Amino acid sequence: MSEETNLTEEDLKAVEGVKDRLKFFFSDANVRQDFFIRKQLMNDKGSMAHKLTIESLLRFNTIKQHTTKPAVIIKAAKELSDLLTINDEETAIGRVVLFTKEMMDGHVPKSLHLKNVPLKKKDGNEQEMQYAVTVEEIRDIFAKYGEVAMIKLKWGAHGDADGEGDDDGRKQRKKKIPTGCALVEFSTEADLEKAAEATLTTKNGESQEPKEKIVFGEAEVQVMLLSEIKTQNDNRKRKSKDDEPDDNVEVKTFTFEWQPGCVITMTGVPVDCDREALLDMVAEGMGITVEEVKDKKIYVDYSRGEKNAALRFPVHGDHIADICKKLQDGNLQIKGSKVETARILDGDDEKKYWDDFIAFKNKQIHQRADEKRSRKKQRRH
Repeated sequence: MSEETNLTEEDLKAVEGVKDRLKFFFSDANVRQDFFIRKQLMNDKGSMAHKLTIESLLRFNTIKQHTTKPAVIIKAAKELSDLLTINDEETAIGRVVLFTKEMMDGHVPKSLHLKNVPLKKKDGNEQEMQYAVTVEEIRDIFAKYGEVAMIKLKWGAHGDADGEGDDDGRKQRKKKIPTGCALVEFSTEADLEKAAEATLTTKNGESQEPKEKIVFGEAEVQVMLLSEIKTQNDNRKRKSKDDEPDDNVEVKTFTFEWQPGCVITMTGVPVDCDREALLDMVAEGMGITVEEVKDKKIYVDYSRGEKNAALRFPVHGDHIADICKKLQDGNLQIKGSKVETARILDGDDEKKYWDDFIAFKNKQIHQRADEKRSRKKQRRH
């Protein structure tokens, strides 16, 4: 049986404050960001399906500021019958319009995204930052454009520098750090449009001068539509997904149409040989600079410490035979040392060299594709 008839004058005054809190707690804007309330209202099992118990509500600090009596909450809910429902036992409250998963993005077309919200050093801790403005200060700025449903300051997470836990082995909780961003959600899209018309600093990807600047202290806040931010993020994710190899798509095979007579192999290169020394030798042999050698796409096939090396030319020409002869005669040396042998590959040796080169390139391609797939699976989990 209801205890509403036993309410005092003080209780009846408290009803108005409780009504404001109930409207907020059960609003779309709050349910989206309050995991506990959302979990209760989206639960479709048992006698308390889609309901939040009055016992739970009485534990909320801002409810306790007004009352500790269930009857006050019941009366407040009944006066909000266009928004809220009460079960027959009068022990739980739900919404007239059930909250569904599809409503989770309902704030996007009604919200502004703020950037460059000012920060300050935290009192008593010079190493940590906090917001220099309050939710209420932001609400006061935007209230003139329409009813503000929610202000949400954005936070990031920052763990320990060394990633270790406490001495007793427990993991430390990650610290919340302010990102300098906030969301302003309006009750209607019409209100959002009024605010956007006056305050946007970026629209359709282009910077613009707002009619009314939003300034806190010396900080001028940047304002965008949240829907535009979300579109940009979705496009980036889509592009990133497109760039990743599909598990079911065959990786392209590397092919190369090589020209005969374009590879010089050398044996007995000096022990202190390196790629730079080989490039210097080619530049000397052709009478050009090292940069010009690189521009001509002449490739040095060599790994430090090996006794053999090769020079790979992109196109056939007399300069290849000329360099080879100078190496054979000792007129062209590497770091002052003559190579043991130098010859232009031909026949089966030349075919094997290019087959090995193509196989190596394909192995590289497949390894990179496998690494991307691995990273993609890690992100999924």
